[in-house]
This record gives sequence, structure tokens and C-alpha cells, in this order.
Amino acid sequence: MFSLDLNVSDIDGHAVVALCGELDLADTSDVAAHLIAAVAAYGPSVIVDLAGLTFIDSCGLGVLVRVLRWTRQSGGDLPLAAPQHQVRRVLQITGLIDAFTVYPSVTLAISGASDTALAGPSDVAASPRTQLGVVAVNGLTPADTAVR
Repeated sequence: MFSLDLNVSDIDGHAVVALCGELDLADTSDVAAHLIAAVAAYGPSVIVDLAGLTFIDSCGLGVLVRVLRWTRQSGGDLPLAAPQHQVRRVLQITGLIDAFTVYPSVTLAISGASDTALAGPSDVAASPRTQLGVVAVNGLTPADTAVR
């Protein structure tokens, strides 16, 4: 039984993949396929709307990291928008908050307002982000996602 709803939409010419529910092992292949299809249709940058995502496990993180690496190797990005407290906390604890470009809303992700990227629990901060810890997710660390 799937615990995730996924919706792909076009907002001002940008692909936005909205995830609602819980992203775990049962849904990873479906999410990966939809993200890859969105990249193929819209180009190497796809926004992932996490406003409705209430839970993510290591398998879900692994899918996002793999697609992030692929989009960056293609000259794009995989910005995350509007992660709720629990999902944002998982990103912080794993150190992946520093690997992704994270915005407080889809609107800001579309505009590319990098000066409003989330820095941590305060939602929008101007101070540099600090990594809380490096944790391997499916064999990958945040350093593995760096653009080389």
C-alpha cells in the first residue's frame, strides 16, 4: 500500500513535483521515475514541493540525493521547497540540508531567491548554514552531491 501522493505540475514553465504523505521504501521507485520524467520533459532543474510530506526515511533521502547528483551532472539542480518541520529536521540531522538548495516556498524556489534559502529551524536566515553531522544515506554523503 502506497503512503505517498505525487503530483507533477507546470508552474510558470517550471516542473514542480509535489510529494504528500510519507516517502519510504515502498514509494522510492515511483518517485524516482516521476522525477526523471519531469527532468526529461522540463530540463535539468525540477522543484520538489515538500509542503505535504510528513515523513521521509533513508530510502526516500537516497532517491532525492541520486536525482540531485544526476541533475547537477546535467547542469541543473533539484531545489526543495517548503519542507515541514519533521522533514526539515531529518535534512538537518543528516547534513543534507547543505547539499540541497532549500526554499521556504515553491514561489521562492521558482524565482530562485537564493538569499532566502533555508538555513535551519529559523526558516529564513542570512547566516551561513552549519552542517549538523555527516551521515551516509544509501552509501552517499552530502559531499558526494557536490558539483565537481
